[in-house]
Amino acid sequence: MGDFHDIVFSFCSKNTARKVCKAMHYMKTYPAGAKIDIAMVDRKKVVGICVFGYSSATDAKARRVLYDVPKSQYIEMQRLWISDDYGKNTESFCLSKIIRLLADTYKIRVILTHAGGCKNDCGIVYQSSGWLYFGASSCDDFYLTRNGEYKNIVAALRFGRVSQKGKTKEQIGYELFGEGHVINAKRHFYVYPIDKAIRRRLTKIALPFPKDSSMFRKDQKWVTT
Repeated sequence: MGDFHDIVFSFCSKNTARKVCKAMHYMKTYPAGAKIDIAMVDRKKVVGICVFGYSSATDAKARRVLYDVPKSQYIEMQRLWISDDYGKNTESFCLSKIIRLLADTYKIRVILTHAGGCKNDCGIVYQSSGWLYFGASSCDDFYLTRNGEYKNIVAALRFGRVSQKGKTKEQIGYELFGEGHVINAKRHFYVYPIDKAIRRRLTKIALPFPKDSSMFRKDQKWVTT
């Protein structure tokens, strides 16, 4: 097992981030709206990747909690993968380093992200890393294939890959991706205010952390209750 204090954090190319996401992240995809990619490297080997950008829903998410913050000053964390070769507290340590690098380089004041959606994870790593919680919504956007890949059904509908007329999401998933089933989970909304004034305001209206994951990260491994 490696020592996470040896990890070096740096911006990387989209090509590198795309390869790592497709090979290592459980969704096996690289987001179309990605803008910033940060690699975690140990002894010249990429041991983690973090991708920030904007989806079609990012602005709507921001409007739930932010006022008078221009788009250039908030961003969404869309992918995070860290090797399982490291031990307890690795994700919290890496997130703190990533956020500092992002804040020092760009005029980002707020980071948005979600836990859950694919896996029914309530975001325990965010709870231990200084993020604030703003509720959950039901999510049946993802289809788990027989091969264990998570596919976004909504994205396929948005880009016209298949017609939705008269079809259930199970039928759409099967038509697009073969045997599998729709994941019925929750999507938990987290916000990390880098700006201290924004943090003070949002702390007053943040919600209690959920503790009902059926699946979550513990000591760098997925655990099922």
